[in-house]
Amino acid sequence: MKRIGVLGGISAQATMDFEARVHRLCQERVPQHWNSGYPPMVVWYHRRLPVRIDDDGKPLVPMQVDPELVEAARWLGKAVDLLVIPCNSAHVGLREITAAAGCPVVSMIAVTLEEVARRGWQRIGVLGFNSAPRVYVDPLRERGIHCEGIDATRQSRLDGAIRAVMEGRDGAADVQAARDAVDTLRAARVDGLVLGCTEIPLLLGREAEKKDLVDPVAALADAAVRLATTSA
Repeated sequence: MKRIGVLGGISAQATMDFEARVHRLCQERVPQHWNSGYPPMVVWYHRRLPVRIDDDGKPLVPMQVDPELVEAARWLGKAVDLLVIPCNSAHVGLREITAAAGCPVVSMIAVTLEEVARRGWQRIGVLGFNSAPRVYVDPLRERGIHCEGIDATRQSRLDGAIRAVMEGRDGAADVQAARDAVDTLRAARVDGLVLGCTEIPLLLGREAEKKDLVDPVAALADAAVRLATTSA
């Protein structure tokens, strides 16, 4: 099997979620014998934000990938056959990361867009941190797909919940903030939603598996296992 490199840690919880999903999928698809039924993985836990920030701690506009994340990709790419990034916003630097890694990088954005296309959705709710992520909104609109977001008040609550997950202090109010954001977009009569921040599915739990929701981490894990366990 191919060796997977995981450029993660931007949210430790989301990275662990990705790793767990890879192992569960392998248990379903690969004959198991002790611990040999899983692809080797090398995981980098990045302990900074994925994008460059200004002196006030706010992301630069337009967003730029953190140079240290690119350097991590350069180091990791030497040891693996393919690379994944279980972080949506880090994909603003996909071109730089791919060039530095020197190996194939499986884009979480691309596999999510493929899933949206497979489902035939034309009106989509997009959730993320701070706003509906441009890494999804721009390519969706280029495909003629209408995108809906949430209002500033709900976005602020969702942002607080996302940060709470990252810091390990999320509770019932944070779960409710995520549910409220999803319900608001459902009320806008969208065909489905993209959960464009890796902490949102963690807040929703099993609810994230509903048929009108796309979880990019789940899509990425599926693609990574498929590529790592095929000989081509």
